[in-house]
Amino acid sequence: MSLLEKLNDKQREAAATVEGPLLILAGAGSGKTRTITYRIAHMIEELGIPPYLILAVTFTNKAAKEMKERVISLIGEEAERATISTFHSFGVRLLRMYGSKLGYQANFTIYDVEDQKRIIKGIMKEWNLQNTDLSEKKLASLISKLKEEGVSADDYEKDAYEYEAKTIAEIYRRYNIKLKNQNGIDFSDILLNTKNLLEIPEILEKIQTKYQYIMVDEYQDTNTVQFQLVSLLAGKYRDLCVVGDDDQSIYKFRGANIKNILNFEQEFPDATVIKLEQNYRSTGNILKSANQLISNNSDRLGKNLWTDGEMGEPVGIYAAFNELDEAKF
Repeated sequence: MSLLEKLNDKQREAAATVEGPLLILAGAGSGKTRTITYRIAHMIEELGIPPYLILAVTFTNKAAKEMKERVISLIGEEAERATISTFHSFGVRLLRMYGSKLGYQANFTIYDVEDQKRIIKGIMKEWNLQNTDLSEKKLASLISKLKEEGVSADDYEKDAYEYEAKTIAEIYRRYNIKLKNQNGIDFSDILLNTKNLLEIPEILEKIQTKYQYIMVDEYQDTNTVQFQLVSLLAGKYRDLCVVGDDDQSIYKFRGANIKNILNFEQEFPDATVIKLEQNYRSTGNILKSANQLISNNSDRLGKNLWTDGEMGEPVGIYAAFNELDEAKF
């Protein structure tokens, strides 16, 4: 029996679609992880695709670990040879191998938020900027946000009219210089530098040949640089599968760009779109209420979750007196 016989019709269709661009719109509780893991197992076990040609990226170490463990449970240790990791782990791996092309030694240090603030504090002290509204915490956050949007210090300064904005651009520039001089990168640099690395033609050619089948989990939470990264990786073979839910994008504050999933079909006009709408988590009344509520969202591709389970209790509404009352309830 094929592995895919254990999936429902839409999950099976998604897992069996391997060639070309594919968007899997996976509603809440629709078996998204199950579909992804069966897809990878099917590719290796039943289609004979070498596992080392497969790259699957997600957002947390926990999610990557679970995905790999589930594929191994389906087809055994052969799955170990597939690359299943977070965006950042994948980026660090490439930068350790090829970072010299960008002027980094292989033993570069990854700076955390406290390191960032310490460096910025030193720059502000050198520049005598202690008595301003600019805090090192605020600056570290802004610099990270700009990097995740692919905005350089020069780009930021170009659009700056106020003195404070020009000052921020100069701090951003000096911060990058200090990091580079110390053979260090911050968390946002990992993605930005990976993208810069892939813009070098000979490196891109190597990586595209190594990873011909690309899968991206939680695509609705990708930021601008991650979108550019994925586009570069999948540019040659175009066997790209992205999985996400436009109704569950909650990380705009962290740089997520919902347009990445909404515009997927514009970027890849020949893309196949498959919707996973059967829900295994909630009762019919919960789904009915959720569908009615979410249908008011303006930026969405449209799904209607359903279940063949029971309708369950009617949805209740509790009008809390204040936030403490709400938390207590």
